[in-house]
Amino acid sequence: MKINFFKNNVWRHRVDNFSLSYQNVSIIIALSLITTVTEVFSIGIFLPIFQFIRLEGDINSLISDSIVWQYAVDVFTYLNIVPSLLVLLIISFTLFLSRQIFLFFRLLYTVAVTQRIIQEQRNDLFDKYMDANTSYHDSVTLGSLVNVIMTEVQNAVAGVMAPLDLIVQFLMLFGYLILLSMLSWEMTLFSILIFILAGIVPKFWIRQSAKTGRNLVNANMMMSEFLVGRLRSPRLVRLSGTENAEKSEFHSLTLKQRKHQVFSYILQLKTDVAVEPLAISASLIFLYFSYTVLHLQVEVIGLYLVIVMRLMPLVKTIISNVQSINAKLGPIEILEDRFKSLSNAKENKGGNEILSSFNKSILVDKVSYCYLESKEDALKDITIKFDVNKTTAIVGPSGSGKSTLIDLFPLIRIPTKGNIKIDGKSIAEYKLKSIRHLISYVPQAPQIFNGTVKEHILYGKSDASDEEIQEAAYLAGAEKFINQLPQKFDTNLGEEAIKLSGGQRQRLDLARALVRKAPVLILDEPTSNLDAESEETFKKTLIQICKNTNTTVIIVTHRLSIVTDADKIIVLNQGRVEATGVHNKLIQQKGWYAKAWNSQKLSIR
Repeated sequence: MKINFFKNNVWRHRVDNFSLSYQNVSIIIALSLITTVTEVFSIGIFLPIFQFIRLEGDINSLISDSIVWQYAVDVFTYLNIVPSLLVLLIISFTLFLSRQIFLFFRLLYTVAVTQRIIQEQRNDLFDKYMDANTSYHDSVTLGSLVNVIMTEVQNAVAGVMAPLDLIVQFLMLFGYLILLSMLSWEMTLFSILIFILAGIVPKFWIRQSAKTGRNLVNANMMMSEFLVGRLRSPRLVRLSGTENAEKSEFHSLTLKQRKHQVFSYILQLKTDVAVEPLAISASLIFLYFSYTVLHLQVEVIGLYLVIVMRLMPLVKTIISNVQSINAKLGPIEILEDRFKSLSNAKENKGGNEILSSFNKSILVDKVSYCYLESKEDALKDITIKFDVNKTTAIVGPSGSGKSTLIDLFPLIRIPTKGNIKIDGKSIAEYKLKSIRHLISYVPQAPQIFNGTVKEHILYGKSDASDEEIQEAAYLAGAEKFINQLPQKFDTNLGEEAIKLSGGQRQRLDLARALVRKAPVLILDEPTSNLDAESEETFKKTLIQICKNTNTTVIIVTHRLSIVTDADKIIVLNQGRVEATGVHNKLIQQKGWYAKAWNSQKLSIR
């Protein structure tokens, strides 16, 4: 049997990567060694027991009949114990009990180590994903990541631990072979040949297990990607009338999973079925030759058969373990690839200085940005100045680069060209965490996790007092509807707060941003999902925020009615600054803003 897992010290490298310390390995092997020794002795002691019964306890006859009794009598004499059948049986039981105790501790320790590694791998994956840059987040599918964290990590760790189990099983095999050789070296050689043959027979199926394991990983990932997407959008599926198509696709994916799982099980069964006849034939051949050719004593033949019967399941387990190691290569490889890509995508933590305040302006200086795998820049040589404690609106048609631009301020995205300066100093010189600490952000679609109203607002500032929470809710215009909820601030919202209206979710998320009292507030399409009445309410809320707080507000929108009072309006079109000014000035020009304003006025009428 060729185990690729051990090739070129691959397993040792993976042991290090999976935080399986050499101390853990040493303890497991030591406990296994003790377990093996006690098991071998607990079985081996049956030979002197059978001899004691056959010779009716005659010590002199036992000593002359067996070399084992020569040493045994010396031990009994030294311990001042009179040999008897009861004493021998008590020793046998004590050895078996010791074996079970050490086996219990080995299994318990192995499980504890395995679960610790699974926890650490899951934690590490999540941590690295949170620390990865936005380009990685853009490229990865959540379903595949969830599958890796929840399913493949466990399979991968099992694959890394499997060679350790194999070492343990080889220790037991070696111990049994030593005992067999003491009974009959001729038959021991014969048994070894049988075991080698048993390992050669399923060689092809073992190789196939690796391919099947990889196919099963791919099927699991496809299933997870499908589920994450569809379970989040049942309304879209129903309104699109695609229920039958989605059901058919899901059934196809489950069929693939079933086929790969069944095929993996078939390979395992083939191995089991092939090894079993070898075990039976070996036992029968041994029984014949031991009696007719070697003329072994009955108790030796009986004990030899007992050991062989215990060895065959062990050999079968070893072969199955090798097969399992190959089957687990798929999860291990996908996990290693995921860690490698996450490490390469780690977000830059910025410079060494701490940005503690924002006093003058943010300058976007000749900035361009190009998405990965895109041939054209999303932003082209942009220069914009955002003054402190002023409201600046960024408007323009869809696809003009508005959201891309605001992603540059907190360094969610890094400019391809140009620079961003805060109070005249390059943003790259500051620590990333300190930059983001000065910015509150409200996305276009509020992201509300399962929890209470209070918990969502606290997501903006975990140590906020009740007074700060209520103040933020008041400023956001959310206090009134929150107080009408069944349990007010302690009302559970459920995932995405689907029981709230679009305007209520928007104002609640605004309260989450305001509780931080950050100097810069960025609003990305804040009214895109609101009706006219809710939009007017939001506009009043925004005026109140600007009046009652020292906040630099940046609004990204294509709805012009909420930015008429902005201190500055910047028009982006096709990734470039088309115009800059206030509302009255821009509507007098014949650019995109004037046309959009007239069009939106007509649609309102």
